[in-house]
Amino acid sequence: MSDNVICNTLYFLQKCQLLLSQIEGRQEWINEINECQKELEIYKINHPLYEYCLSFITDKIIHPFLQELDIIFNSQDVVRELQKYELNFNYVIKRLSLIREFIPNVVKVPLDDLFCKPQTDEEWIQLNRYIEYVNLDDPLSLSKQFDQFYDYIAMGAAYCTLGSKYQNQLISLIVQNVGGAVMLVKKQTARNIKTKEITNPSLSFVKGLWSIQNNSTFFKNFMKLTNCRVKSHLKIHVPFLFRENQFKYHHDNNNTYVQEKFKGFRMVDDLYNKLQGKELLLKQKQQKIKVRILSANKIVLYKDVDYVQLVQRITELSSEHHQISQINQQQENRNIKIKKVVLHIHGGGWIAMSSFSHQSYTRKWANYLGEDTIVFSIDYRLAPEYRYPYALEDVWQLYLWIINFSQFYLNISIEQIVLAGDSAGGNMALGVCFRAIKYGIRIPDGLLMAYPAVNLDFTKFNPYLLQGLIDQVAPATVLKLALHEYLKDTNAKPNVDPYLSPLIADDSFLLKLPKMTIMCGQLDSLTGDTIKFVNRLRKLEKQFRMLIYNGINHGFLNFEVPIFAVPAIKPLIENSCDLLKQLFNQ
Repeated sequence: MSDNVICNTLYFLQKCQLLLSQIEGRQEWINEINECQKELEIYKINHPLYEYCLSFITDKIIHPFLQELDIIFNSQDVVRELQKYELNFNYVIKRLSLIREFIPNVVKVPLDDLFCKPQTDEEWIQLNRYIEYVNLDDPLSLSKQFDQFYDYIAMGAAYCTLGSKYQNQLISLIVQNVGGAVMLVKKQTARNIKTKEITNPSLSFVKGLWSIQNNSTFFKNFMKLTNCRVKSHLKIHVPFLFRENQFKYHHDNNNTYVQEKFKGFRMVDDLYNKLQGKELLLKQKQQKIKVRILSANKIVLYKDVDYVQLVQRITELSSEHHQISQINQQQENRNIKIKKVVLHIHGGGWIAMSSFSHQSYTRKWANYLGEDTIVFSIDYRLAPEYRYPYALEDVWQLYLWIINFSQFYLNISIEQIVLAGDSAGGNMALGVCFRAIKYGIRIPDGLLMAYPAVNLDFTKFNPYLLQGLIDQVAPATVLKLALHEYLKDTNAKPNVDPYLSPLIADDSFLLKLPKMTIMCGQLDSLTGDTIKFVNRLRKLEKQFRMLIYNGINHGFLNFEVPIFAVPAIKPLIENSCDLLKQLFNQ
């Protein structure tokens, strides 16, 4: 390792401490910097990722911090100038504490790991033949567009925060809307509020910001007005038909990867009433799966369900002698045109967002794919009220309902089904595939995943994780909170559970995955694990396509909201439509 790298980092940290020691009441900052320095010295070894890590944090965090300290001490009023930077400095100190957490994991990365090898290594040369790096705009223009977008996020953060201290809903709403309007001109104030909130994010803040399109009357109505129109837009409520205790998630290596022949399902009680057509339209106290349906064709919800065929189907599902994949029995007198299905699974860290907040692109998918396609977009249960594996259970149950029962209620005849998920949704799309593989059930025909979370074991370091320290959309502090809320009190083990970390799934499961397309941002902290995932697919000679968009970070499918949009994202959304269509055509 270059001595200059570690010397520079330690020198800058020492200089920061020296400057801060001249300011009263900042001992907590000094202590954290000192602890970070000690941690770096302890793990001072010759390791390629350690050197990269030090260079990154020095260039992106420590050196800018030192420059701002110099500005303060060169000013005439140090105390007053410090107040301007205090929130930024708190965020720097918070990130130094995160750096202390993952430094020990950096040096544990094996030297034969993909990211320890140079780009000239044969493994990278082979892998890069499968990865397309896409430029959406020139870097300067893209940077300006995102700076504007980050200001919109800051305004959203301010909007969510301003009314939170008022218990009276009317007062809270007034303060939010008036304050939000003020933030349009007081951008720095909005930025400060955002910085303060993401330093030590609360669950209510993150849920509020990520679900602002659902929770804010203004934004909700704005979305309704600006979303493109589709011919059919329905909301249904699918009952649970299969006993949940049938789907326990195994953590022991002896059972997780055992593939079984289909043996039938245990169905819920009161099955007949739950299978009546009117059930799909009823919101009831009992738990149901909320689903949004979009299509460029007219979707018909049948009033007269053929219970003879329905009972026959139930018999097949409960039998040891039939495969669940035989699903295309239809009534001959029904003219069925819709034969392609997209099951969309939204992201949001398992704690926020919904099918509604993702309509800015799912409606475009529905229109682009045409009259022979239907899009099911699920609203699964969210943490912390429903932690792992409830969300995955919801998606699994809906998948089973679609491939087995949907044709009895809707004018569809499934020939192909593609799962599409972003972030947490991509994680669960793979989870559904693994569950189908394990139990000998029909596997989806394709996967479209955008910035999927393929590894929830953050003790496994890769250099892309450093992006979370500077990400304006999904910062490391927020991702850490979301993961904590999803897994808390569940005894979940992301280091051994492939339903949490698909990256570690056995080759026998990866071999049976369908063709897939993966879209990622170059500046996304999750992209590194996705690269390792597709490298495993490459070695198994699986069919996949990966696109990495330069200069783009996490969550880009949601960046094309009118007025607040990043202009460069428009061709990316159009690209997603085409990529989804290609999965059906192959």
